[in-house]
Amino acid sequence: MPPLIVVSDLDVTLGGRAVLTGVSMELSAGETIALIGPNGAGKTTLLRVLLGLLPYQGRVQVLGKPPEKLSRAERQQIGYVPQALQFDRTMPLLTRELLWALLGERAQKPEQLQSVLQAVDAIHLLDKPVRTLSGGELQRVVIAAALALQPKLLLLDEPATGIDVGVRLQFYELIERLRVEQEMGVLIVSHDLSVVSRYATRVVCIHHRLICTGAPEEILQMPILEELYGHPVGVYQHRHD
Repeated sequence: MPPLIVVSDLDVTLGGRAVLTGVSMELSAGETIALIGPNGAGKTTLLRVLLGLLPYQGRVQVLGKPPEKLSRAERQQIGYVPQALQFDRTMPLLTRELLWALLGERAQKPEQLQSVLQAVDAIHLLDKPVRTLSGGELQRVVIAAALALQPKLLLLDEPATGIDVGVRLQFYELIERLRVEQEMGVLIVSHDLSVVSRYATRVVCIHHRLICTGAPEEILQMPILEELYGHPVGVYQHRHD
């Protein structure tokens, strides 16, 4: 089976400034890759390239095609959770209406949608006005929408921002189950190195360029983290039973 993502010698320049230079990586079905690096290192830029939102130089393939050439049906096989959904929060929408807008006809499959809403503790939010939702509540709804698509590929940009610890753990456990059961590929940007330690099958470190890549137990060591972040970084290591 070909990789879900192939990036080779990727260069991205924005506003005359080189944001990414010579970055290469691959992601296969059934993998969870954690993308780590300091703020401003180019992690979100890489996700936006994969979504076909930014110009680039080099070779980029998503689901076997350059991202800008994906069809609408192919794009529906990609789930995306940004740090924060940007839209007019004053719009007179109920949460279920926002989900209809995000999912279209797929919102008509209530059993799948209810399952993921329950998994992120958001089913009670369906009939609440969107403008009354907290940042964490809205993020849970956006996560549910992404997972309701049952994507082949899931792109997550600090997805648990504003979500309390208990629901955050439920979310990551759900992602892990989908990775195993459906061989979903996951690329997650995260600053939470304990999450990276517990759930990533591989770690990719970037700081405008590729610094290193490998298994979490190899990468999450002090010398590598100091090189990446420029200062000592601690990480609580989770152990799988």
